[in-house]
Amino acid sequence: MMGASLTSQCEQRLSDDTQAIAYRRRRCVRRYVRSLLFAFAIPGMAPAYAEPRIPSGDSVVLEQVPGIHDKSSLALRKLNSTLALDRHDLELALKVARLDIDQSRRLGDPRFLGRAEAALAPWPEEADRTPPEARLLHAVIMQSNHDFAGSIEALERVVAARPGMAQGWLTLAAVHHAQANYPAALHDCGQVAIGMLGLVPDVCTASVMSLVGRAPLALHAVGISLAQNALEARRQPAVAVWALSMQAETADRIGDPSAERYFEQALAVDNSDPYVLGAWSDWLLDHGRPQDVIHLLADYTRIDPLLLRLAIAEQAAGDARLAGSVAELATRFEASRLRGDTVHRREEARFMLVLQHQAPAALELAKANWTVQREPADARILLETAIAAHRPEAAGPVQAWLRDNGVEDIRLNTLAAQAASKARRGKA
Repeated sequence: MMGASLTSQCEQRLSDDTQAIAYRRRRCVRRYVRSLLFAFAIPGMAPAYAEPRIPSGDSVVLEQVPGIHDKSSLALRKLNSTLALDRHDLELALKVARLDIDQSRRLGDPRFLGRAEAALAPWPEEADRTPPEARLLHAVIMQSNHDFAGSIEALERVVAARPGMAQGWLTLAAVHHAQANYPAALHDCGQVAIGMLGLVPDVCTASVMSLVGRAPLALHAVGISLAQNALEARRQPAVAVWALSMQAETADRIGDPSAERYFEQALAVDNSDPYVLGAWSDWLLDHGRPQDVIHLLADYTRIDPLLLRLAIAEQAAGDARLAGSVAELATRFEASRLRGDTVHRREEARFMLVLQHQAPAALELAKANWTVQREPADARILLETAIAAHRPEAAGPVQAWLRDNGVEDIRLNTLAAQAASKARRGKA
């Protein structure tokens, strides 16, 4: 009965084309069962940014370079010195690029992505001779820079050359997931599952299921997988954090109070993971606990999304440090815009809405962001800005996304209903 029900669900959601259904049904059911078993300036915008700061002399410190004395940074510098002696040492270049990408994520510093690209320079992404391992890292860098189209193109070349490369399929799933291409993401997760069992393919599949009307099932499946793959979770803390944070966010979306426990468990595994710190801070802010956020993020002001949450908490708590945080954020967002960097448009939209109180400008940013990535946080800021700017019709794309995918999210559905109500009143 379970198999028949899941087959029907797959047929409904993936395609109306008979041949496509037959192909995708086999993969989708296999994934479900396995998971259960193992478990640019925007026109019209004139924000109040800070004036450029001009140093008064050579002795003024413009910026403290992060992490130059920690163990990972010292090891990376030594490896870079060795690589400089032979830029065509592929194995070493791959190692350096991976470490640079990890540093960029851990420190929130995009300069490390540039260094990773430099390490890979002898093997350009577009060159036919570039090994799949190097092309995969190029794709990860493009993904980090929100060049999703370029990333997908590179990843498709990777998996065509190496169909058994699980990391290629996993990264492709992440990009398709970010763009709300859930059928493609499910297919990618299925390819991961063909080559390996355990927590990774289970969480990959469940993360997609959680946004296509199967959130409670996804939450339950990951719980089972964590229990049955406890050794893998201990040996790979990053995978454990991924699983626990996915549980936390899914539980939060459906109003399950276990969200708090999952967040705490994820932080117990890694208390410095930027993604978890951001998601946990959002949960604390939503539950009226700004002082906890201020305490949590005091040492993470270098990372723009975390500084944003700190400033929002300072505003909620009436903290005197708010003005300094807002000025710093304004400077950073202006610098990003001058570089043509649009990675943090979601955060900038939130900054404009919550801290600068410029709803129309925030809406334009949120709309531009939605054309690139379509995850729950992107949906929320577009809904909130559309309502605040008295432009409820701008919420249409998110309302369609919620409806078409059967997204179970109490907060988002409430906001979507508010926007719809305002739109109806506006037409009356």
